[in-house]
Amino acid sequence: MSEADLIYLKDLVAFWDDLTKLRVAFGNRIGAKKENSNWVFRRRYTICKNDHMILLKEDENRDKCPLCGEPVKIVEETPSNHLIERFMELLRQQETVKGLIGDAVTKFPEFTKFLTFIRGIGAVNGARLIVYAYPPRFQYNINKFRKYAGLAVMFTCPKCGYYYYSGESSNGKPAVPSKEGWLCPNDGTKLIGTSAKNVKYNRTVKTFLLGILASNLMLASGVYAKIIKSFKEEIAVKHPDWSKLRVQRTAIRKAISLLLSQYFAVSMHYHEGVPLTEAYKVVLGKEYEVIRKHEDFVVSPITDYYVDTKTIKYKAMFEKTIEELGIDRDEVTTWLKKKKIFNFTGVKGAEVSLRKVGDG
Repeated sequence: MSEADLIYLKDLVAFWDDLTKLRVAFGNRIGAKKENSNWVFRRRYTICKNDHMILLKEDENRDKCPLCGEPVKIVEETPSNHLIERFMELLRQQETVKGLIGDAVTKFPEFTKFLTFIRGIGAVNGARLIVYAYPPRFQYNINKFRKYAGLAVMFTCPKCGYYYYSGESSNGKPAVPSKEGWLCPNDGTKLIGTSAKNVKYNRTVKTFLLGILASNLMLASGVYAKIIKSFKEEIAVKHPDWSKLRVQRTAIRKAISLLLSQYFAVSMHYHEGVPLTEAYKVVLGKEYEVIRKHEDFVVSPITDYYVDTKTIKYKAMFEKTIEELGIDRDEVTTWLKKKKIFNFTGVKGAEVSLRKVGDG
């Protein structure tokens, strides 16, 4: 893997994103919709006596023109074959770019040794993650990346206004860790976690992580979908006064943070030859000693394929990765069992039979 490989992958991801935006926008204009694995085209719009033609969303109705208030009539039509063919060309271009991304991303150990084993992260999302969050670019420090991506939580003191954000504070003093959470170094008051305000971050990256990636992980019904569900249940019990939306968002943020920490550690192992246990000291920085004692901390990367592998080839790849990373199977299965991620039906040696999960 070289700098040229990273630039090439970055260009492919940008091309894919631009094609997707164009295809979706054009598809909306000509009423493209997928039904039973086939594309159908049915455009609906309203028109008034002033010739204001405005598209309608699916199942949307309208009596008056939004522009002039005049009565409208609803028109439903099939776009021309020429426009349909242009749409299909965009789909074919996307498939071509997807294939190029699939080849390019295999040059990165972050994908072949970790991300490929997580359902919900295919070649395109794996490439996006590498392009947006390439660990060496952030010196393998997760706090630097969390700040860049707008994921870091800002802890503030309700009494004196002190704040602690991604390793930085309002007065240069770090927050004090405790069993109850972070405490204000000025008077010992428990700090309150809030979303960061008045700070710069990359909105595209944040949207990808908490929106696109999180949605794909949940739709795949794999291990990370179950981790999010487990976190939701824990948070709901701990904070019964929180809204369902706040609980959901917090669970997603927590699960994505877990994935990112392990992703950074795996990256450092393969690029710098550092054991995972030592890599976490760099990845987590000065918070390592506190976080490593937390019940949710686990050294071994969590993926879907400790037992349930798609093919013999995948199993061989994963077994080799386990050996390279020095993964402790018992640590992983114990963590998964404690979090009630899977139903454990039996034990054979160090392997555990897991309930079949959906393929991502």
